[in-house]
Amino acid sequence: MSCDICKKAFNILWRRDTKCKRCNRIICTDCSKLQQVRDVFRNICKVCMQDCETIKKIISDSLLAWNHNSQIAKKYWVKDVEFIKQVYKLNKDVKSSKIARDVKTIMQTPMNYSIQEFFNLLIFNNRDVESTITNVVDTFVTRNPKVGYNQYLIKLTIFLLCFCKDYVCLKILEDLYHKIPKQYYPEYQTTQEFIKDHDYMQHDAIQDVKFRFKLEQDQIIAAKQFIESAMMHYKNQFFLNLSFSCAFYILDKIIQSTDSTEIDKFFSVIIQININQLQTKNSELVIARTTTVESIKQYQNQMSKKRSSLYLSVDKCQQDAQLQSQQSCRTVQRKMEISEFEADENENLSHQSPTLLQSQKLEISKLTQELLQLEQQINQLKIENSKLEEISVQNTASLFKEYENSLSDLIDQTEILLKQSMMMSG
Repeated sequence: MSCDICKKAFNILWRRDTKCKRCNRIICTDCSKLQQVRDVFRNICKVCMQDCETIKKIISDSLLAWNHNSQIAKKYWVKDVEFIKQVYKLNKDVKSSKIARDVKTIMQTPMNYSIQEFFNLLIFNNRDVESTITNVVDTFVTRNPKVGYNQYLIKLTIFLLCFCKDYVCLKILEDLYHKIPKQYYPEYQTTQEFIKDHDYMQHDAIQDVKFRFKLEQDQIIAAKQFIESAMMHYKNQFFLNLSFSCAFYILDKIIQSTDSTEIDKFFSVIIQININQLQTKNSELVIARTTTVESIKQYQNQMSKKRSSLYLSVDKCQQDAQLQSQQSCRTVQRKMEISEFEADENENLSHQSPTLLQSQKLEISKLTQELLQLEQQINQLKIENSKLEEISVQNTASLFKEYENSLSDLIDQTEILLKQSMMMSG
């Protein structure tokens, strides 16, 4: 047996292991920290300690309180709070009793250790919690029937209400669902059309993971099985099954981003971080434990560098096309293919997702079209240059003939003048 954090092996002579009272990991003394909770000290692991400190820091720095507009909401998530207050009015009378029942059930069901601790710090002893959540969700469903309703919407609403007022929460919910594909709408997921889309989404996610990261064959199989069983579960609740630090980091990025594929990129990163834990027992709990903000940023940087290298390859192709403008289109295009797809890019291109592949094909098609136009211009210039050379030869011959005639006339005139001069002198 070994420590779940540092992997230090326990032996018969030295075995000082304990369980983290927060995430239940078996940890050694070096990885154990003491945390005070309501005048009681408990042993937790150093990863949980960092997560706890993040929660306390965000609550303190951003002045978080239940159903209150925090600094995060006012500064980063929305622009004009007063205008939103006037426009987004909540339903006073709840129209769906199912939503109210689901809210009560979810509030009584513990979430993962990290998110639950965050909720306990902000929701503790608030009497209007269930009614506020129900009003927001009911109003959202009424205003957005195409989006629809499921219980994931309640969890997301609870999380957002820890950062903002109910009317701002309603605005953020609408912005979130308007920027993501319709395949994540609860209402759309009940249609027959979604079954076909779901198969395509799974295939696209598998290809995306293959393209972004170098995986072994057994890892690809594990990723495929995880995508088929858990993809929609993670994406539908915006990764709120991770630790608070990770869930807040991801949701904050999605809210502020205008990229509709942001949620898919984060899912690919989560798979890569936990590629060796996807098939373990209680994989969701294990993933919540092992995924950290630092690891997410690390793999995001790798993805960013890969995209940058691809864009640089395209730019280099354009520069080569301009420098080699006097060569044939076929030669220039061959150089473009060599500079763009050689080495690792050539291998990755066959594994990328249909969406990314399509965008690159369009870019290459655009470059090829520009090269064809450039070749046409070169051919036209060659024709014009040939004509100019022919005209130049003709003009030179004509000028030379005129020069000969002028020289002959000048010689004749000179001889006449000489004869006249000799006669006058004689």
